[in-house]
Amino acid sequence: MAKQLVPDDVVEQILVRLDVKDLIRFKSVCHSWLYVISSPFFVKAHLKHAYMTDHNNPQLGHRRVCLRTVVSEDMYLRNLVRIVGSCNGLLLLCVSPRGFNLVVTNPSTREHKELPTPPYRFCDIHYKCSLREVVSWGFGYDSSADDYKVIAGFMKRKRTGSKVTVFHVLTLKSNTWKFIGQVKYWRFCGGVSGILCGGALHWIMTCKKKNEEKKTMDVIISLDLSTEEFKEIPLPDASLLYEYGYNHILLGVIEECLCIYTSGSPPSTKKWVMRNNKWEVFIDDHRQSKYDIVHYLPFTSDAQMNSSDCVDDGNLLPANGAHVRASIFVKSLVSPHPHDGQEDTKCAERGTKEQVVL
Repeated sequence: MAKQLVPDDVVEQILVRLDVKDLIRFKSVCHSWLYVISSPFFVKAHLKHAYMTDHNNPQLGHRRVCLRTVVSEDMYLRNLVRIVGSCNGLLLLCVSPRGFNLVVTNPSTREHKELPTPPYRFCDIHYKCSLREVVSWGFGYDSSADDYKVIAGFMKRKRTGSKVTVFHVLTLKSNTWKFIGQVKYWRFCGGVSGILCGGALHWIMTCKKKNEEKKTMDVIISLDLSTEEFKEIPLPDASLLYEYGYNHILLGVIEECLCIYTSGSPPSTKKWVMRNNKWEVFIDDHRQSKYDIVHYLPFTSDAQMNSSDCVDDGNLLPANGAHVRASIFVKSLVSPHPHDGQEDTKCAERGTKEQVVL
């Protein structure tokens, strides 16, 4: 019986549409499939397809989900593990029983990488810290270097008495920390995890106004991941922005644009979106929008993160005021162990010498 040969490009077009769990199993089918699925080109194509087909993801960054209800104490993470960054299927975890231990993990492939200790003193960020120990985090992809970067910032009091935030960066390829600069702002409003948009990380930060000792001003600090340069972005009209208090102001992303939105009581659907370097009011007519809700499960040997859509699935959560922050997540094959790609090139070259037989 004659064997039917399937062109490699057809095989790739089929495989790129499959779930990560299936692709991991299919690596064992034959050498050709192993090399195709392991190729960095395929990993990027699969990630791109995942984003293109995810029509129900508003990309609001870290979301606050109302969840106050009766929950067993066994289900609490006790603040030992926090998701402080999410990008392309990779999660940046902060494990803080004592000090800070950072881990980058891909829950879909179950790969993980422990990062070296950031270059500063430690304390638990859930308790009061000294001025040198207030920490901010950031995690994102640098397309110019084809590498993922972890950002750590901590507050420091200068000899003059003024306070600044000092930033360090670690790339997954180099696995080393380096100092990249400092900003005069020192307090993070709306969360310490930076929001990734347009190749830059963003935080809302505070500093004292000049010649006004007791008054402060807030601004968005942006860090370009490629150039590692900072810039300031002014906030929208303060009288509207702080209608419910600054604790309810959060950063996010809507339609690939940076946005500021309010959440709290009463609920607000008003958002400000930055287009062409100007803030525009973005009105969401749906009080219950099509958002993914991420559920945290205890980190055990078989732990996983589940998500359900509260509109399409018809699942509603009882809520009466408490909030939980959740991160947008997409399944991918991206590895937390990047390298120069030479081995992947060799694998791809060897893989093209085989034909898939069906």
